[in-house]
Amino acid sequence: MRTGVEVQAAHWDSSRWVLSTSAGEHSADVLLTACGQLSIPTLPPLPGLQSFAGPAFHTARWRHDVPLMGKRVAMIGTGCSAIQAGPAIQPLVGQLDIYQRSPGWTFPRMDFAYSERTQRLLERFPVLQRLDRAGNFAFHELGALAMTTDRPWLRKTFRALARHQINGAIKDPDLRVKVTPGDEIGCKRVMLTDDWYPTLVQPNVELVVDRIERVLASGVRTVDGRERPADVLVLATGFATHGFVAPMEITGTGGRSLAEEWAGVPRAYLGLTVPGFPNLFLIYGPNTNGGTGSVIFTIESGVRHVISALQEMDRRRARRIEVRRRALEQFDRELRSALHQTVWHTGCTNWYVDENGNDPNQWPWLWSTCRRRTARIDGDAYELMA
Repeated sequence: MRTGVEVQAAHWDSSRWVLSTSAGEHSADVLLTACGQLSIPTLPPLPGLQSFAGPAFHTARWRHDVPLMGKRVAMIGTGCSAIQAGPAIQPLVGQLDIYQRSPGWTFPRMDFAYSERTQRLLERFPVLQRLDRAGNFAFHELGALAMTTDRPWLRKTFRALARHQINGAIKDPDLRVKVTPGDEIGCKRVMLTDDWYPTLVQPNVELVVDRIERVLASGVRTVDGRERPADVLVLATGFATHGFVAPMEITGTGGRSLAEEWAGVPRAYLGLTVPGFPNLFLIYGPNTNGGTGSVIFTIESGVRHVISALQEMDRRRARRIEVRRRALEQFDRELRSALHQTVWHTGCTNWYVDENGNDPNQWPWLWSTCRRRTARIDGDAYELMA
């Protein structure tokens, strides 16, 4: 393990991968990229953003040296970053203005500590642990079923639970309207929170839904002409979501880069392998994200696929494994057809789907399907060579 080292590029050198890093070169027989999907912050294209005179930072680059006690804070965005940061800083700041472009559906976290009595029971009866986990998994599978198939009644049930969370915390009818989405639940990322709506009703918080016209040196001006002063600007504006291996540059056989292979639309067989890039496996690669469930489960499934591939290489004494292009094309056709039946293509604006209608992020089936399809490699899908 090498910490504090950035991998800048990797290229296939006939029989191995050669990595260019901030600490020199490193070679490997097999390369796994585990770069995540939400790690590179994006900044909004707001006029005057650079003119703000006070501290301005993205939530992923939090300025812990900036004191917030009693300050007027403008937070731009109401996605997953905002619903975590907003409630955390609200008790500290003098005024918190939250600028919302569009609301998203939320769901209770359902996160609680097991009592000592429950812990003793789980320890004494391990089967209860398995049942508890199975129940958790079944709930997320039900959510995946609602998002990936045309079952309006199932989405209606989840939407009713989400509305109940809003109505239970917010009594002001105008504020309820502001925070209640008009799109299908799940079309945008569903956010888990217990304290977002209670935060919005605090006396030092204002939810602003008017579009931002310009960031000023002293605050933010909206299209209605109102200027709200701010001492600190917090950008809860999300991440670049379609890079997968960025900013690393990967070059496969024939000098062709992964960026050229994808040509703006990342594609990978089962989200893991790409033709022309032997011995390369993308962990949490294209179309391995979902609207419910745990990404850890997805990653575990991908790693099992890698282990199966390595075992098959050992069994056949192969030094190289590469997915066949026809296997990728067949999978991609199946994937795109399934994606258009999902909730993510019902008309909202989300970070899953790009401006051309391509969705390189989402897995359009159940998570049990992901585990089953990635459990072992398909001999017809891969070519192994000595």
